[in-house]
Amino acid sequence: MDISELYRGKIISLNSFLDMIKPGSTIFVSSEPASPLLVIDALIDTNKVNIMDLQMIQLVTLGSFISPFECDILHFRLKTFHIGESFSRDICYGNFDYIPAAIVDIPKIFSRNMLNIDIAVIALSKPDEDGYMSPGISVDVASLAAEKASLVIAEVNENMPVTCTDSRIHINDVDFIIESDKPLIERSSGEYDVIMDRIGWNISNIIRDGSTVVLHAGSIFDALSRNLKGKQDLRVLTSVVSDWAIDLVGSGALISEKNGEGIYPIMTTSAYGTNRLYSYVHNNKNIRFMSLLDLIAAGRSKAASRLVSILNIQKTDITCSTVQFHLRDNILSGFPSKFQFAIQAADAEHGQVICALRSIDREGESNIVISLEHEHERVRTTLGIVRYVVTEYGIASLLGKSVRERVMELIDIAHPTYRDMLLEQAKEGGYIYKDQIYVTSNAVNYPEAYETVKSFGSDIDIKFRPIKPTDEDMLRRQFYTFSDNARYMRYFSAIRTMPHKNIQKYVNIDYKNTLSIVGIYNDGSGNRIVAEGRFALYKETSMYEMGFAVDEEFQGLGIATFLLNYLIRIACEYGIDTLTASVLPENTAMIQVFNKATVKPKIIDAGGYLEVIFQLSAS
Repeated sequence: MDISELYRGKIISLNSFLDMIKPGSTIFVSSEPASPLLVIDALIDTNKVNIMDLQMIQLVTLGSFISPFECDILHFRLKTFHIGESFSRDICYGNFDYIPAAIVDIPKIFSRNMLNIDIAVIALSKPDEDGYMSPGISVDVASLAAEKASLVIAEVNENMPVTCTDSRIHINDVDFIIESDKPLIERSSGEYDVIMDRIGWNISNIIRDGSTVVLHAGSIFDALSRNLKGKQDLRVLTSVVSDWAIDLVGSGALISEKNGEGIYPIMTTSAYGTNRLYSYVHNNKNIRFMSLLDLIAAGRSKAASRLVSILNIQKTDITCSTVQFHLRDNILSGFPSKFQFAIQAADAEHGQVICALRSIDREGESNIVISLEHEHERVRTTLGIVRYVVTEYGIASLLGKSVRERVMELIDIAHPTYRDMLLEQAKEGGYIYKDQIYVTSNAVNYPEAYETVKSFGSDIDIKFRPIKPTDEDMLRRQFYTFSDNARYMRYFSAIRTMPHKNIQKYVNIDYKNTLSIVGIYNDGSGNRIVAEGRFALYKETSMYEMGFAVDEEFQGLGIATFLLNYLIRIACEYGIDTLTASVLPENTAMIQVFNKATVKPKIIDAGGYLEVIFQLSAS
């Protein structure tokens, strides 16, 4: 039979459909924003006596059309796995049921028909010439529900885009068709502020080219996507794509689509945004709509070995062992599904899990607190999988860090108003040393502009940045990599130990009279300081003296020369007239470095050591 003829033969009226329903039926309707709106309106408005004691199953309910009040009046029960922005869990009882389930278990529940679905009503596009209809902007579990239902109704909406997916439904697998011209549910694309943009920029600095990034709907993901436009070969994995996809695909940051190889720039189960987005996803091969089961499998694939998952949270304790998620973060892209992707990211070979939050809330209170034990709602454990915590003030690196180190990392990215308070609370709670030094007035002067990455040879990339108080343990480890002779060359004495009480003064600097630039190398097992160069003002002489240290295995690569010239450049920007350095005559390697400087030094024999003088005002 001709497809168009078959299509016309299956069209029925709403009234005819309502007459088919028996009291006590369980009806599956496809997820918002791709709800079968015509059918839902009819169920709500009808006074037919057979429409009684129904169970409505919807995977994602945004609250746009079905409310708990309507459930009560109409005597049917709505069951949903993820509730939306209009509801809180407190009201999801009685005639409105919330079904807690891990995202990995939802396909199992539908495939085993544990919900006993009688009727499936699914919003679909018009059939193509072969008779296939697309679930459009919400694929998730629609085809699974259709397989298990005794009666399948297609609400064919002329506004539904045809999306690229393997989860199409053939007209032969549909019993009846109801035609609709209802507009699709939209989500306005709100503007994000400068704080959110800064958080997005900080997160983007963690994400490497070639990563698979888990994005969702929300302002933090809008901000992050804008800051990802300079990246290369990224893929996006998400349960819901939003308007950010349009510009991100157009930026060239995403990998090219290779359909034959199963490589897609964006993989998702649904879209939730403006009509501009819905038009954009129509037949767009860059965006692959998958079933929920296939999306989970994509997150576990070898291609997702660099999976980066972002959890946007409201609060965290001082160690990030527990977090509080947002009140409205309950939709399918909410905390439960984000956490599932986070677990996958933690298991991935090069995966990263990032918690992102503002440093303070709307009332000006700190979102980084000592403990969340007094919070009773929306608090979850992170199971130790979080690698980074990001605020507008920076990035806290947690992987492999002790509780003490984690606390210092989080204090360093808290709002400056609360850092001293958190420091004292952490001391009282026994989280950190009683004599721990952290000077907020110095830390807020951190000169971020002097962060840079330099390559030495073909495979050694070193990040250079000003030293931070949280670098104490890395600097300590570097000290103990030096031989006795190297320590003597650096400190002019046979110093053998560098305990906590001594090393604190080296990492707590004011960035004005003292500046230290460290070189950080990641060998795959973690970050380590392999080089340091600093200058400091000696008030007795009103001169700035320099010092350098490079791990012996990294010497001879030009690192010390780079550090010297970098410090000279910074000193010129600081308005410093003269830099000096002291070096032992037998330290010929360092003397050669000084002679390679962009400013020609004057070297004076000071009796037992050489004094090297760089006159910057004359350069």
